[in-house]
Parts: sequence; structure tokens; C-alpha cells
Amino acid sequence: MHYTSWGERKKTDGHREIPLFVEDGPEELGRFVVDGGESAATAVVEGVEWRTAFDRDTGATATLPDGTVYQASGDFARGKEIDVRLGDRRLKLINENRNDWIVDDENSVKLAQFSGAAHGVRRSILEFEDDVAAAGLSRSEAAALSWFVRLVLESRLGVSSAVLILTLVLFTIVGILAFIL
Repeated sequence: MHYTSWGERKKTDGHREIPLFVEDGPEELGRFVVDGGESAATAVVEGVEWRTAFDRDTGATATLPDGTVYQASGDFARGKEIDVRLGDRRLKLINENRNDWIVDDENSVKLAQFSGAAHGVRRSILEFEDDVAAAGLSRSEAAALSWFVRLVLESRLGVSSAVLILTLVLFTIVGILAFIL
């Protein structure tokens, strides 16, 4: 597996399901269920159900039935670095510039990259330098990392959208005042 990508959200029973594909699919690595808010409440990855939680100011956690915890901590909306813990392994998501990110291991070796540019948020492609096995990641760890990547990109898009809307409202008010006066 050289990369993961996300499929389209599908609404079922008031929940939104988002499939995570191995490369472009059709093989699914997992399926994440979003419960109306920003956070995924559950996920099923390779037949195993995970409990998940997310807060864009503090981070995300996925807990597996065997007690393994995958965690990403930091400010997802504005932070330049997000600390990731996959069991005993530590990684960092590092924002290199506006939309481009890399994933480094504990020795500052680049394992993967992702971008929010050119519809990057929609598919949230996580591209590994070689492949998942060469990076020393299990498929389960790759799924967790892919989920964290999607959450980072979605959080940043939300902040950018809010700033754009506020700017447009301000310009509208200035335009109306200029017209009236």
C-alpha cells in the first residue's frame, strides 16, 4: 500500500459513513461513522471496531478492543505540529507550508506526506514515501494516521471558511455604508 484515500460520505440512519480506501479502492481499509458533529464516534478497521473521539483544540483518540490507543494531540485547526502516538511509536505531523504537511518518525525521518491543496480535503490522500510496510506501520496504524490526517485538513478548512465568511460580511457592510453615505 503506497497511499490511502477517502471515499464519499454516505448518510445512513442519521449518521454519515466515510470509507477509507487502500489507494483508490475498491479495497476498504476501514469505515468511519460520523455522528452529526465533527467527531467520529466509531470506526471499523479490518473488521475490528474502534471507539473514537475528537476535539479540534486538543486532539483525537482511537481505542481498540485490546486496549491499544492511537492518539494525536495538538491544535488541529491552527497548530504547526501535531504529536501522534501509535501504541508505543511516536510520530509528528509537521506543517511545512500553508497546505503541505509531512509525517516524521521519532528520528525525523520522513515517512509520508499529505496536502490540503487541490481538493486535498475531499480525498485526504496520505502518501507514504515507500509503502506502509517499509515505513514500519501496520495497516491499523496507517488507518489511524489517515484518520488524523483527515481531521487536520477538515479542521483547517473550517477555520479558513469562517475567516472568508467574516471577510465577505465586513466588505458587504462597508459597501452598503459607502452606497448610503
